[in-house]
Amino acid sequence: MKILSISDLHGEENENLYNYIKKNDIDLVLVSGDITNFGPLKFVGEFFDKLAECDVDIIAIPGNCDPDGICNAINDSGVLCLHNNTVAYGDAIIFGYGGSNETPFNTPGEIQDNKIYGDVHELLAQYDNVKNEEVPKVKILLTHAPPFDTKADLIDSGAHVGSHGIQKSINEFNPDINLCGHIHEAKSIDKIGDKTIVANPGMLKDNGAVLVTIDNGSQYNVELVDLSS
Repeated sequence: MKILSISDLHGEENENLYNYIKKNDIDLVLVSGDITNFGPLKFVGEFFDKLAECDVDIIAIPGNCDPDGICNAINDSGVLCLHNNTVAYGDAIIFGYGGSNETPFNTPGEIQDNKIYGDVHELLAQYDNVKNEEVPKVKILLTHAPPFDTKADLIDSGAHVGSHGIQKSINEFNPDINLCGHIHEAKSIDKIGDKTIVANPGMLKDNGAVLVTIDNGSQYNVELVDLSS
């Protein structure tokens, strides 16, 4: 099973995305927020309609630069908005949480970090309580904001600006993978503890994406890919 993670479109398509999906037999595309640049919501349906023509499943969450009504626009386009929710897909279980911790820019999708922690903690705890042989083994946490103090939240000044709430939840529940975005210049793969791989694909317009390959139910690989190659 192949999962492609992209983020931070900000209202711009990239034709290389569609070509890459078709050439590499991608099963699922995860969109990690900032689909628009403060709107318009019309772009959401237009983009997902074109992406669906590539014969892939799509799951998305909002970002901090997406306006009110973004989840309705995602769902109305036939795509699942996974904000503050969980879904099983093949050999993976995906926990979704959009928006970001507070920024200096007063963007519409900001959430207090203590609320992010409470919500993400509850999502991950629900899986822990029902875990059994029937539940998918690979745990993927899909967030817009990256966890604090990783390569994925490092801005050009050298400061870390990610979410303490996401970092704390990861430390408590150790999901296998955290796919995020938000910090455009922080395209990277990093690790929290001994288990959780943290991957930020950067901006879509820069041809950044993350490819997750899952084999034999529980074996997985995470890599940065260039959509133009």
